[in-house]
Amino acid sequence: MCYRCKSFQSVKRNEICRIPGCSVSPSAPGTPTPVRLPQFQGETFKQFINYVYTGKIVLQDNGVFEMLTLAQELGVDDLQNSCEEHVTSTMSVLNACTFLAAAIDIQDRASTGGKGAKSFVDRCVSFIGENAAKCVKTNSFLNLPKESLIKLISSDCLALEEEDVWRAVVNWAKFHAGVVQRTAHWTEEERARVCQHLSGVINHVRLLLIDSQVFAEEVEPTGAVPIEMSLERYRYAALPNKFKEMSDDQRLQPRVMLKFFSGSHILSQDKTHLQRVLNQWYGGVKQCWRLVYRASTDGFSAESFHRHCDGISPTYVLVLGVNGWLCGGFSDVPWGKSHTKSAYMVS
Repeated sequence: MCYRCKSFQSVKRNEICRIPGCSVSPSAPGTPTPVRLPQFQGETFKQFINYVYTGKIVLQDNGVFEMLTLAQELGVDDLQNSCEEHVTSTMSVLNACTFLAAAIDIQDRASTGGKGAKSFVDRCVSFIGENAAKCVKTNSFLNLPKESLIKLISSDCLALEEEDVWRAVVNWAKFHAGVVQRTAHWTEEERARVCQHLSGVINHVRLLLIDSQVFAEEVEPTGAVPIEMSLERYRYAALPNKFKEMSDDQRLQPRVMLKFFSGSHILSQDKTHLQRVLNQWYGGVKQCWRLVYRASTDGFSAESFHRHCDGISPTYVLVLGVNGWLCGGFSDVPWGKSHTKSAYMVS
């Protein structure tokens, strides 16, 4: 234990290692002292002990974050690295939602706040956001706990139109309610069960952005939306300019769609939200852009740049520095020798 666990290496033989969140029960002299770790599952700790003595472990998707947190708290670096590598190398459309639920669960239970799990929560949300159209069709999405679903659909980077966010949420609620019929064929009991699961969830769907026809044909018939919210939706449709004054209202902010800057490696993961910022600066929140030049593949020379970009406008130029800083510029005239007072640099 002392060899593998850094948390034990500075503990004297007559001391009890106080792991964060543990409890130590008194015991008679000469008998083992019980040290309880209620935040971890017994089966997980058995696997951990087996790793300590054998150096071998088989990691499971739904338990990897609990093992990761245990490895962090006890200072087992090799096991921590194995857990991180497992998540990084195996995350896919099929299991990303399973990873998300497991990471959120251990983040809530971990005594230290689950700092390691939190970074993976963000990573899972980012991955699912980028692959949302496929992820919401998986069984792992349907099996998400409500808390995990809310975390996901609260993200600005969920690459779905709001109508599709609603449809995914309804499918999730139907799955948990055991309802298979279409909305028009629900019984009152089925409607009540679906609405019960949607309670607390629909507040995170940006209903004001849903198309009016879809709202009337798919949203209202569920009976899940309070009348006050429906009235506000119709007021927004009738007076959109008035609502523009509420620019800080999250319900009026379109989600960032990866198709806005299709092919961009820079505006992805933790920088995906910048797509919306650039479109707001441009003046079209749903403007789609195409990639015309990437220095890392097309060449870093000025000749290569102009060969790909001359004659094209408007354009954004994005540059990612070695330290992670992002800078760039905008031009509304074709590349060449022309100049414009409207061009500016951003960073």
